[in-house]
Amino acid sequence: MAAVLRFRNILALIAAILAAVSGPAAAQTWTSPQVVGSVPYLTGGTVATNGNTSAVVFAAGVATDNMFEVQAVVRSGGNWGPRIALAPQFQFAEDFTVAVAPNGDAVAAWRYDATMAADSGVAQVAFYTGGHWGAPVTISTAGLNAGMPAVAFDGQSQATILWEQNTTSTTCALKAVRGDAGHGLGVAQTISNTCYGFVDLAVNSVGQAVAVSGASGIKTGPIVAITRDANGSWSAPVTLAASAYRQRQPQVGLGNNGASVVVWLTRGGVSYAVRSNGSWTSAAPLPGVPSGRAGGVAGVAVDANGNAVATFVLTSLTPGVFATYRPANGSWQAPVQIPAGPVPLRASPAGTFVVGSGSTVVTRLAGSSAWKSSNFASGSIVDVAAGPGIAIVTLAGTAPDSIAVSTAAVP
Repeated sequence: MAAVLRFRNILALIAAILAAVSGPAAAQTWTSPQVVGSVPYLTGGTVATNGNTSAVVFAAGVATDNMFEVQAVVRSGGNWGPRIALAPQFQFAEDFTVAVAPNGDAVAAWRYDATMAADSGVAQVAFYTGGHWGAPVTISTAGLNAGMPAVAFDGQSQATILWEQNTTSTTCALKAVRGDAGHGLGVAQTISNTCYGFVDLAVNSVGQAVAVSGASGIKTGPIVAITRDANGSWSAPVTLAASAYRQRQPQVGLGNNGASVVVWLTRGGVSYAVRSNGSWTSAAPLPGVPSGRAGGVAGVAVDANGNAVATFVLTSLTPGVFATYRPANGSWQAPVQIPAGPVPLRASPAGTFVVGSGSTVVTRLAGSSAWKSSNFASGSIVDVAAGPGIAIVTLAGTAPDSIAVSTAAVP
């Protein structure tokens, strides 16, 4: 009898080992990349999806003298439409982003320098509805520098747009405005009278929002958060962490229960804070990050239920990209090394997390604790998105100066 029990235990151990090995190694099934844009001097390629409608936005060079235009391609009804220029040609394309609403509308936002001066930023948006893009709308103040907008939709397909805006040559404010494709934008609100150079935004299905502000690049500043309730009222700014050397680049995620997680870089480390039941925790080092060993960039994504994943880079000891999972109202689990990232990082409402970089995309499917990686034969991943039932990546360079997309079914 003892021998039988030992044999059964050995079989169980072998099964457990095989499950552990085969789980992370099994690749997600991604479609062959489909080129949706092929233009000279391609720049970037950001993507968003609601599960049924997806949108890709990129900057395309149209001449040899640094002239660019923002272009978009939308997938609706199972097919990708034609490339559409969203704005007239301009010089010095800076950045762009896009969000897709639950009803299939979309909003694209971008920033460009109006002159040779680096502080001449103009911020614009355009809405997509009924199969057509509207005319670009300038949201920034003429003649005063503006930062790159962040955009997000709530469950009622209302867009929130957030950006930094110089108010004089020496003062700056953080602005927010709501609107949709059918009614346009409302009146912009000043939600903070201080700018630090970097913003991020998260909005949940009931219209709650969290805006975070901090220093960009390798600069130094505090980490500030501003919350909005479901009725549309913004709170006073809350300093999550006082200014410290090389403290920068906060990222935020928000669940439908109102719980939010903010992650940011410190000098050689990563810190975080959590908001639940209306209160922020004190800033703390992200568990599992050796002091002085982190660098580059960190990311965070939160699903609809409040589960979170944070990603970070270790530069020494065991260099590489790591991900750590935090269940809603729980604690951070031990970090695991992943072969991609740390950003872009996205979460589907159901809890599938997607991160990609280089030629590798990695997914943690809803209901699973395993990370599964897939490699593309050509192209470099520039963005990822996740929605109900679908994950999507954009790849640059699958053909010369092209942008391509690949999708995978997810829970």
